[in-house]
Amino acid sequence: MINKQSISKNFFFQYVYQLLVLVIPLVLAPYLSRTLRETALGIFSYANSIAAYFVTLSMLGIARHGQRIISENANNNIKLRKAFWSLFVVHIIVSVISIILYSLFVAFFIKSDRVVFRMEILYVASALFDITWLFYGLENFKSVVIKNALIKIFECALVFIFVKSPNDLGIYTFINASAILIGQAIMLPQAIKAVRPIRFNKDDAKEHIKPLLVFSISVIASFMYTVFDKTLLGIMSTKESVAFYEYSNRIVSVPKTIIGVTGTVMFPRACRLAAEGNIIGQRKYIKYSYFITSFLGMAALFGLMGISDVFSVLYYGDSFRICGKIIVYMAPLIYIVGAGDIIRTQYMIPNHMDKQFNICIIFNAIINLILSASLIPLIGVFGAVVGSVSAEIFGLIVQIVLCRKFVKIKEILNELIPFILIGGVMLLCIKYIDNVISISLFGLILKLLAGAFIYCTLTAVYILGFRTDIKSAVINKVYYKNRRGI
Repeated sequence: MINKQSISKNFFFQYVYQLLVLVIPLVLAPYLSRTLRETALGIFSYANSIAAYFVTLSMLGIARHGQRIISENANNNIKLRKAFWSLFVVHIIVSVISIILYSLFVAFFIKSDRVVFRMEILYVASALFDITWLFYGLENFKSVVIKNALIKIFECALVFIFVKSPNDLGIYTFINASAILIGQAIMLPQAIKAVRPIRFNKDDAKEHIKPLLVFSISVIASFMYTVFDKTLLGIMSTKESVAFYEYSNRIVSVPKTIIGVTGTVMFPRACRLAAEGNIIGQRKYIKYSYFITSFLGMAALFGLMGISDVFSVLYYGDSFRICGKIIVYMAPLIYIVGAGDIIRTQYMIPNHMDKQFNICIIFNAIINLILSASLIPLIGVFGAVVGSVSAEIFGLIVQIVLCRKFVKIKEILNELIPFILIGGVMLLCIKYIDNVISISLFGLILKLLAGAFIYCTLTAVYILGFRTDIKSAVINKVYYKNRRGI
């Protein structure tokens, strides 16, 4: 029943899927910015952010608790079946309540753009069928990736076919929300086949209430400083500001999400290691995770700083020129979020440090709320950026302090500093190209190629000259694969 795959295969499937999830909006973005335009896109982003509150309520902390409990019981068939079905029933009840509440909210509180808000009920309903936590907990990423990838591609095609002007905002919202709903619902038959239904009593379901409530605190707080910015901008600034923030965030989210794959893939394995009391195994995976995050994070951070001005104009159009500056200020989130995610997913949650985890997230949300609410009226969209970045920096520091007996700041800096230096050299070279070549597609491609070559070359020199542990790991992996093929 359990189709657990190797970490390398799970990394591959999750990287491919996240790339697809991120690339499709990037492919659509220049098309939508020219057809729907910034006002319609701002309305969609605002409505989507409101619907996301109710999706968060539906999930009620189930993503982390579900993965953790599935991972811990993966080797016991009876316990696994009871854990899944008792948790899924609780999830259904909460999701139905959330759908009803959203319907009432739209009926009584939304006075304009109601068609868009009504379409978003499909997005809210999609949470009811979200059982990706089961497959991720079993370390079976392939099942989720293949089916959802096909749906994403189909969604992209429908947008190009049917969305032609700002008047098609309702159609775009319907396509987007329907794709999410179908993507979740399509996994249910496979789950029923893999984890057969079993009788359970009320006590089995009640056992989930406390951990779900504990995780829901962090989910709601985390949601506030990731989505609430757009809501505040919609209330305190202009709809155009929401669009500028959203489309800048989409660019930054590409590397941020790719780096987040490390935490997603390693989380179920970390839960299993923690349940076994394997501290050495946890330390090993955390060390390599920080190496990967530092390597990818600094490449993306300095790379985006170097090309954002040119990229935003060429990609979104001249009316989105301000996005270039917003991206520069958002870029630090690429590494900060990834570094914090490693501590959360590979140490705090697997070791049931739920209280400490909640403290970090709640303080993050408070800082973001205070700064964003104070600065948005003064500096508009940049106030939301300052709030987000400041909250993440504070959260990372607090996590390191709370986990100082296990997570050493010296080890983090040892992995980070070399790539800061390498990234800095790459940025200087990219900026030099800016001085000799005007804004053009050719100049953008040249900067991308030059930056990638410089970064990869200097990284290779660093690894070959100073990182015998990485060299040994790669050599052993290649040797092991060759031996298996003989």
